[in-house]
Amino acid sequence: MNIAYPMSTAAKAQADTQPRRLLTFHSLLIVAALPLMFLSVVIPNSLQVPTAGMLLICFLLSLPQFKMTRGLRTVFGFYLCSVAVTVVYIAVGLTHGAPWSAVAQVLTIYIASPLLWIVVASALCEVLGEQGLTGWFIWLAFLSCISVAVFFVLYATGGAAAVSFFIKVGNVNLQKGYAAATMHVYGSLIFFCGGFFSSPELVRNKLLRVLLLSSLFSCAITSGRSALILSMPVGLLLGFLLTPRTIGYARRALLPVKALGVAVPAALAIAVAVYAIGKFSSIHLWLVFQSFVDKLSAGGGSDRTGQARALFNGILDSSGLGVGHGIGVSYIRSFEYPWRYELVWLATILRVGIVGACVYASVFFFYIARVAREAARRRLTVGSKFMFCGFIAAFVASATDPYIEAFTFQWMYIIPIVAFFIEHSLRQALARKPSTAWLIENLRPRGKGSRS
Repeated sequence: MNIAYPMSTAAKAQADTQPRRLLTFHSLLIVAALPLMFLSVVIPNSLQVPTAGMLLICFLLSLPQFKMTRGLRTVFGFYLCSVAVTVVYIAVGLTHGAPWSAVAQVLTIYIASPLLWIVVASALCEVLGEQGLTGWFIWLAFLSCISVAVFFVLYATGGAAAVSFFIKVGNVNLQKGYAAATMHVYGSLIFFCGGFFSSPELVRNKLLRVLLLSSLFSCAITSGRSALILSMPVGLLLGFLLTPRTIGYARRALLPVKALGVAVPAALAIAVAVYAIGKFSSIHLWLVFQSFVDKLSAGGGSDRTGQARALFNGILDSSGLGVGHGIGVSYIRSFEYPWRYELVWLATILRVGIVGACVYASVFFFYIARVAREAARRRLTVGSKFMFCGFIAAFVASATDPYIEAFTFQWMYIIPIVAFFIEHSLRQALARKPSTAWLIENLRPRGKGSRS
């Protein structure tokens, strides 16, 4: 005989307040995450202390709803391996005379901030879902483009002092038909160009779609940054390859039709941007393109080629075993941080050796392999495709730009990986338990605009 025991008053109160408490934590996380993403994406490095503070606040708000799912266990496994490599090579660097300021920076960038971003990213995936996150990225991309326009206007009217909020030493070069500027937000735009030129269908409104792609193209052309310009063809190429492999795509569509689905929105947006640039500015696109080709053929310029030679010689001198964190080579790029270089891939091999660099990169290559497998099986979602293509553009840029070593930019390397493995593990759970699929589907997080 089953006996129903009465619930205590405290238990009833706890049961009644649990949904409201959960909702409160969700709401507080969203309220805190909005300024965090704005600070990290739209005005990165402009307010580093407030950005770090908001990241810590979001981390604390994420802990009550943090769930160690199967996908997150994979991410944390790779993270712990990288932590072990970091600790070992911090010790090696200290034996070679690394300064304590370098040790503190390495602990922050390689251990602390990735942990914070992983937890925050997992919580945002639980609260917003994949569609909610991509919706945020759409508006953050618009705001990033607006910030570039504001930067140019302020510099034209007030000079470098007027843009000191965005960057300490601001500069805009619009001489002889060329265009270039110094802005931190170009790092975020690398991710957005790779993502949205591969997945323009994410922006459902056709007018906003053309407006966003045109704005991204204009920002890239006027930036003078080769990595940002390169991210557009990278996004187009990956979009052409992966769009036919996404869920819900018509398999019987002819190849020209598949190509048009990616190329037409981008071509229309580029045409609009080219017309606007020619009509309202003195920029000559041929000069911009020629400068882009020259930089690529020259290996990124004299500064980067000088770094490359010195770093490569340092790798050979250490026999590829690593000299430790906080140790540089004869070429000094920054007198404030002499152990830091723009060529992060070569610098990483110098610091932690070939084996250590492979451990660091293993999570990225594992992520790429899993996405390729999902695409081969035609199970790739549009949101996953967008984040993957943005990640690839940012990952390629990290070869010549130290974005991955700045905590404000680590979101574009961590959020796509965490979101993919959470979504992937959820789909695996649905496949393993078809009898309870309806329950899991009803319990999964949904963003605004998710279909119910």
